[in-house]
Amino acid sequence: MSRRIVALAIVMIICVSSTGARAGDPGTSGFLFLRLGNGARASGMGEAFTAVADDATGIYWNPAGLAAAEGVELNLSHSEWLVDIRFEQISVVNEMLGGGVGLSFTGLFYGDLDRYGSYPSLVPDGTFSPYDFAFSAGYGTDILPNLAVGGAAKLIYEKIDFESATSWAVDLGVSHKSMIEGLTLAASVLNLGPQATFVEEKFYPPLQVRAGAAYRYDAPWVRGNIITATDIVFPNDGDAKLHMGAEYNYERYVSVRAGYKSNYYVQGLTFGIGVKYKNLRFDYAFLPIEFELGDSHRLSFTIQSSRP
Repeated sequence: MSRRIVALAIVMIICVSSTGARAGDPGTSGFLFLRLGNGARASGMGEAFTAVADDATGIYWNPAGLAAAEGVELNLSHSEWLVDIRFEQISVVNEMLGGGVGLSFTGLFYGDLDRYGSYPSLVPDGTFSPYDFAFSAGYGTDILPNLAVGGAAKLIYEKIDFESATSWAVDLGVSHKSMIEGLTLAASVLNLGPQATFVEEKFYPPLQVRAGAAYRYDAPWVRGNIITATDIVFPNDGDAKLHMGAEYNYERYVSVRAGYKSNYYVQGLTFGIGVKYKNLRFDYAFLPIEFELGDSHRLSFTIQSSRP
């Protein structure tokens, strides 16, 4: 078995482990790459981002966050996985139509794998390159001064050798700025869609219900501001998960992040940093993976152009 096939299996284990499904539970979800998050900033904060989402990646975490758009923002994200497996994302949001309109592309590329026939053989009869991708379009707007709502629709495609599957799903979100200054409460429903078929197997997209809270406050004593956040995640095929994260911004130029993902099989602590210069921001997240499966590194580059 080639190293790439081993890597493909490990990535699938990581995706499946995010549901916390117990041994013997039926596999009810497909398109598992939709669980891998978006953006190094959110990743560094343990993916506790439902109530934080205020940038282009909000189209993934909570489309209501698109309402916070100012001008145009473009986010490019790249993740390094095992044996050259690549996870690429492009997200853009534009302040328009009384809110924010967002578009995103997500792609997981496994590289070349050896193809073997149904008969025993030590020599492959060719190669193939599996991949998954999703295109999303969304909109978020403020319906009250302290209440934003949003929605997104996505097209999903998966191809492994000669077989493929296609489906669609929608995301819905709400964000509320509470009476407590600095406290935001939010919720989102992600990947709500119909059953799809791959060969003869039927499955649903990986539905998640997320509820989150974030508290932002200025900290003059450390010359910056601090964000703390918590998410509770309810997947359709596993136990509930708890995400916690924090971000410290030093005079809005340098950010330090940390987080924790609870009740996951191979994931836990997360770390991240960010550097901002004028309208450019670079973010990095380090995502340790247990049992010596190899760690993940996520990079993001953001360009923002505010309206005059």
